[in-house]
Amino acid sequence: MSCKNNASDLPILSYNYINGNKELYKIDDFEFLNQAGDTVTSKTTKGKVHTMNFFFTSCPSICPPMRIKQQGIGETFSEDHDFMQYAISIDYKNDDLNRLKNYAERHKIDSKQINLLRALSEEQLQDIANVLKTNFKPNNEGTDFNHSSFVALIDKDQYIRGFYDILLGSDVALLKEDIKKLLD
Repeated sequence: MSCKNNASDLPILSYNYINGNKELYKIDDFEFLNQAGDTVTSKTTKGKVHTMNFFFTSCPSICPPMRIKQQGIGETFSEDHDFMQYAISIDYKNDDLNRLKNYAERHKIDSKQINLLRALSEEQLQDIANVLKTNFKPNNEGTDFNHSSFVALIDKDQYIRGFYDILLGSDVALLKEDIKKLLD
């Protein structure tokens, strides 16, 4: 979470400690396909404020309310072409492009506000989870996934600037404030 007054005061949270030194990194090495089959890469997101989070289309628990909150955020920033949300499917086996497209149509997800993404491999999916400082795993039966309801806010320079629990109204309000700061 962040709580500063302007964009320059928002912390950069994409870093690792290597040999005792803090080293920043960018979210700038990925390639996905969206629900329309279009390629989305770090070149696509560069220069845009955006969020990234994880979901899957058959999620019975936190994904539906997360989607509703994200659609509300999308409406708030619908006129701003420098903002986008990306929801990455963690169900590599089942969430193919056709399923993502049908899910988007069924839930009236505006692709100008939210892109549903599919990794090109399970390894790539794990790599993006690592750089976004999160994880997920299938349950014992393999019918569900354990994952968080957090979204990462990423600035125009591709640094993580905050993590927000999209299911908490106070975090959604703070996320909207921080998006505005980064867009200004």
